Amino acid sequence: MNYFKMKNFVVNISIVICFLWIVIGCNSSSDRELILEEGNYNSGYEVYENKERDTTKLFSVTSKITNGIHSLEGVGFQMMIRLLEKSYSEKEFVLNDVKDTISLDILYESDLDNSTKREILDRILEYYNLKLVMSSKLKDYQELYIVDEAKLKQFECVSKTRNGESTKKNGKISIKCMGLDQLALELKEENDPIIFKGNKQRYFTLEFLNDSLSRDSVLLEEYGLGLKPIQQKVGVYTISKK
Repeated sequence: MNYFKMKNFVVNISIVICFLWIVIGCNSSSDRELILEEGNYNSGYEVYENKERDTTKLFSVTSKITNGIHSLEGVGFQMMIRLLEKSYSEKEFVLNDVKDTISLDILYESDLDNSTKREILDRILEYYNLKLVMSSKLKDYQELYIVDEAKLKQFECVSKTRNGESTKKNGKISIKCMGLDQLALELKEENDPIIFKGNKQRYFTLEFLNDSLSRDSVLLEEYGLGLKPIQQKVGVYTISKK
């Protein structure tokens, strides 16, 4: 009897281990290399280096949470700092003889505190023999805000989940089931200084004729949105070689 109990215990443990391997280990492609590790799957983090990414898509990253593990895939230096460093909500980057061509996959507990996230950032920079210097300045922005709630509500996603995508094609920028904060982030790629400070838990499907909202007053009015000039404190993140 004890033998069969032990046998069932071993089988059950094996199933659990295999499941965890599928969830954690198989999220990545076989060519990625583990470069940083702290703790284990439920009390720490892992960082993998993958192939070089397309540097024309600096803000392109896959983010998901599976069984309490937060997975960021295809992250470069700038996006890593945007996601992990919380001192300033708006960030500007200066790269001194540093190319932002790496592609990192970062796995960590979804409830890690900000100090641990900063530890991950610091360890990654140390791995690449880089240093980060932070300063701040005031910068002119256009704030995207809601003018007419009834108009905007017509374009709200029914799913209520942020699983959308953005595309830029033929002079148009389109978002599908994304937040207005994500739209503003996408437009920063075009050096359009736009910021959104409202509710980030609402998702919309919108399309603009240009890559700059400031030139799209007709569609802004159609969607019930507006722009107004503001000054915003911005963190300046300078990355240099040691």
